Amino acid sequence: MRVTIRKANPQEDAKAISRLIRDELQVPVSASGTAQALTRLCVNTRNCVFVAAVDDVVVGFLHICDYDSLLLNEPMKQIRSLAVATSYRRIGIGKTMLQRAERWATEHGAQGVLVDFNEAFADAESFYRSCGYAAECKDTFCRKLFPIKPKY
Repeated sequence: MRVTIRKANPQEDAKAISRLIRDELQVPVSASGTAQALTRLCVNTRNCVFVAAVDDVVVGFLHICDYDSLLLNEPMKQIRSLAVATSYRRIGIGKTMLQRAERWATEHGAQGVLVDFNEAFADAESFYRSCGYAAECKDTFCRKLFPIKPKY
């Protein structure tokens, strides 16, 4: 099994991503609506959408974007959505996509990543905690700060 994490291609990946959104996140979306959203997001440097493909079949996706707030002083990114097909869970695909997104975040000046999780997805909190995220603000979101790199 060969797993590849890459940036999403709106024309090629919209159908698979819309299926994952419907099946795994229980949000009714169309492939054409997803293609339009992907096209808009993928040209904006404040956003990035990654897909996980197993033997060239998309089985997961992750959307990360800028998080601007008066509540936090440091520049942050935020995981807006992450889904992995049920039959491909618990083999490291979600964690690998998250690590790739964290690398993208540091490359774009972020000092950490935030994630909100919905109580409807009970596994989400334990997943993010296992990836180094710490719960804050009455467990409504998790944050992972990156080590500060010395400036020479």
